[in-house]
Amino acid sequence: MRVKSEERRQVIIDVALEAFTQLGFENTTMSEVANRAGGSKATLYNYFSSKEELFAAVIEEFGRQRIGEAFMSMNPAKPIRAEITRLGLNYLNFILNPEVICLRAVIVHESVRTNIGREYYRLGPQRGWQYISQYLDEQSRSGQLRPIDNCWAVAMHLKGLLEAEVLEPILLGVRSSPEEKEMEAIVERAVNVFMLAYGPK
Repeated sequence: MRVKSEERRQVIIDVALEAFTQLGFENTTMSEVANRAGGSKATLYNYFSSKEELFAAVIEEFGRQRIGEAFMSMNPAKPIRAEITRLGLNYLNFILNPEVICLRAVIVHESVRTNIGREYYRLGPQRGWQYISQYLDEQSRSGQLRPIDNCWAVAMHLKGLLEAEVLEPILLGVRSSPEEKEMEAIVERAVNVFMLAYGPK
């Protein structure tokens, strides 16, 4: 019975994510989520007492699983340039996903009046980039990078380089997401600059 309940909860979270990204927070109702999940509002309220609680669960799940997939696979035993390149491709493919862009807009909007943005950052981006920061520290200690005093700052520099060419124009609707070859070229340029700045002397 517990397995069935967990499966049902996951279904609700999945359809709620879809609803929030398509309709926004204000226009998504518990009735809409219940209809998409194929159940009643009463059943939905057995799992989540309010729309705010449901949205928080969506953010937690999204941050823990999907963002983790973009970050948590660095192999310190492999060449650093190849690993950072792979990270860059995974990261850009993630943040430029239309669903992610829509959810990000919803989170930013809701952050004005709730702490949902803080929770999303803690569970997702902060956690992922802390992992990268630790990876960079290991690479610095092993001589694959020059000595680094502040690995978090260096991780943020890498993040900025990866995002610099495309994120803002895409968020503002100026351009569409790059195709695979352009994405590879963007990441290659970012990695080249990063390694010039932080690669071994």
